[in-house]
Amino acid sequence: MTLKRYIPMADDDLWEFLELQRIASIATLTSEGLPHSTPVWFVIEGRKLFFRVQSYKAKFRNISQFSTVSCSFEDGDKYTELRGVSILGKAQVITDLAMHNRINLKLLEKYKNERNYEEMPEAWRVKFEAEPRKIVEITPLHIYSWDNREWCKSQSDHHG
Repeated sequence: MTLKRYIPMADDDLWEFLELQRIASIATLTSEGLPHSTPVWFVIEGRKLFFRVQSYKAKFRNISQFSTVSCSFEDGDKYTELRGVSILGKAQVITDLAMHNRINLKLLEKYKNERNYEEMPEAWRVKFEAEPRKIVEITPLHIYSWDNREWCKSQSDHHG
């Protein structure tokens, strides 16, 4: 019997898993071609990912130069619990104002409990809240997933 290296998630399970995630690790390419990875808050709409970014951030400059990105999501502590998704895709800045506003509202809603800006110094809040943000859309080109919990299920199916 040939064992697969990974047991992928079913397509609907994969998107449900992503909807439940709070942070995406987004990797972009610098002008030197080096990876630059940062965590972002994100939302999903139409099987695409969206996040906000200020135009002075490295990830924005990187995406402006090279649209290729990688996103990763993981869950689990023990090897038998590990599951995750890796997305290779293309990023673009949203220019449609209605879409920008819709996605921005979705982000504000999803992270309303994490947005504890009132605990930050007032000078920071005034500056941070006034900064304009762009919305970036990631269109997946390749999606890879794994769910090690399925190994345990398949083992018990063979022995049960």
